[in-house]
Amino acid sequence: MVRRPAVYELNDEKTLTDVLGLAGGILPAAALRHVEVQRLEAHEKRTMLSLDLSPDSTTAPQLSTFKIQDGDEIHIFPIAEYNQDTIYLQGHVLRPGRYSYREGMKLTEILQSYNDILPEPAAHYGEIIRLNPPDFRPSVVSFDLEAAMKDASAAPKLQPLDTVRIFSRFDFEPIPTVTVDGEVRSPGTYKTSGQATLKDAVYLAGGLTTEAALGTAQVFRVNLDGTSKIFSVNLGGALNGNAADNILLQPRDRLLIHRHTSLVEPSIVEITGEVAKPGRYPYMENMHVEDLIRAAGGLKRSADTNLADLTRYPAAGRPAEQLQVSLASLENGNASEDLPLRSGDVLAIRQVPGWKDIGAAVTVRGEVMHPSTYGIEPGERLSSVLERAGGFSKQAYPYGAVLMRREVRELESKNRLELIERIKEERVHIKALPEGDKDQAQAKSTALAQVDATLVQMASNEPIGRVVIHISSNVRDWKNTPADIPLREGDELVVPKKPSVVMVNGQVFNPTAINAQSGRSANWYLSQAGGLTPVADKKAVFVIRADGSVISAKNNSSGWWSGDPLNASLRPGDTVVVPEKAPKITGVNWTAIMQTAQVLSSVALAVAYIHP
Repeated sequence: MVRRPAVYELNDEKTLTDVLGLAGGILPAAALRHVEVQRLEAHEKRTMLSLDLSPDSTTAPQLSTFKIQDGDEIHIFPIAEYNQDTIYLQGHVLRPGRYSYREGMKLTEILQSYNDILPEPAAHYGEIIRLNPPDFRPSVVSFDLEAAMKDASAAPKLQPLDTVRIFSRFDFEPIPTVTVDGEVRSPGTYKTSGQATLKDAVYLAGGLTTEAALGTAQVFRVNLDGTSKIFSVNLGGALNGNAADNILLQPRDRLLIHRHTSLVEPSIVEITGEVAKPGRYPYMENMHVEDLIRAAGGLKRSADTNLADLTRYPAAGRPAEQLQVSLASLENGNASEDLPLRSGDVLAIRQVPGWKDIGAAVTVRGEVMHPSTYGIEPGERLSSVLERAGGFSKQAYPYGAVLMRREVRELESKNRLELIERIKEERVHIKALPEGDKDQAQAKSTALAQVDATLVQMASNEPIGRVVIHISSNVRDWKNTPADIPLREGDELVVPKKPSVVMVNGQVFNPTAINAQSGRSANWYLSQAGGLTPVADKKAVFVIRADGSVISAKNNSSGWWSGDPLNASLRPGDTVVVPEKAPKITGVNWTAIMQTAQVLSSVALAVAYIHP
């Protein structure tokens, strides 16, 4: 507590008076009763000297007689920051702070009236925090503020260092609020003065939205005893100033304002079918059938202009009505057909019969006289399109003709994906099998290798959507028979050149193409390919005919060929497939899955062989 605290170099200064002079003198806030001097005894120790420089000290040394040594540190402490004769006022008052204390002082001398207190204080509770000597232990003395304000003699007496705390009534009870929900601009909970009316609450929430219903609103009220109730109010009357409707809300009331019913469930009409923009449209009271058609962009070329179907739903629980609207009469200006609509009506504009088949086309490629894309009529058959294409060329091989259809390809793709998922599931099961001995380990390893090879084969052979057909070079022989199938939009017919080989694939010693010879069986072609390998599954051998049919010993009773496929006489373009034996693993149905995958993949490969 000096004017210029610092470290000073001694010159001729010898006493405390001299040193304090260097520092500009002692400040008025200095406590002279306790001054400390820290002193260093050279090469020995540090010591502490305490001085009492107060004027009333009888033992205080004179400032001029206390000798200063080199290295002394002089600490002059401040006096206490608080005033011993002070009263502190805090809380819900107009002028909080420190007040001067005098003997016998009462509360009403610092709070003379309610003008010194903020609005709505806690009427029956205030407190005085008192510091009790000698250790200044705090204690709390409570008082009734309202009683003290009415009668000064009842006001509590104060003591030095007392802290008087005045509270707001809302420190002890909830602040009055009202909640406004629904169709207002700012839904939420708002503080009120405790005297908010219905209209006040609406404007606290920013006013109504444009979609608010001005009829009834609901007030939810929770009473002090815990009971609750709900009642309806006339919102429009309250906002228009009707005192009976503009009720006084209580704290914690919740006001719910609804959306207009026409917006909650708007009135609509619907138009479906052959219009430019089918869908739902807002219903207007003067709306007619022609208005709805125009709103939907008008009729499409595919629309049936004879009759339209109007479905009307009168009311809940009553059956719907079906009305017929003559669009032809409507176009001719017959106002009687322009029926007035009602909310919920559904107008269906029907399609011209056979419209989807208009513009349908098929593609004919390969060995025909005039390959091209041909438009077809509904139900037109294969023989008709071949005749329009000029018939087969001299090099054509009708037995190997391939008809590809979009719907079949989509179905095959779906089945192929399902089969791939089944194969992956079986792989997980196989991989989890134990390897207790050498045979189990070998069987498991073989099965996993087959699974991986099958997955690669399935991924590399996309479905083509082939429809099996049985035709010959003389169209008249099968025209208008079950073999003369109707064509569909997007069909593609490929007529290959006559091949000269039969393919042998799978588990033979030399998978290859073998020159076709008349009357030779599958057994003969297998012998020409070196015969079966030790891992070949002889019982599962199957033949894929060039026309797409399959001969298998597993289903010879339902195929195009009855009997053993190994004894079947083959023709050019046919393919013999010898599958690999599937290892017998307990709990795994791998054999059937692998054979199915082998057939699907081989069918796609067979098509590639005869259509290079």
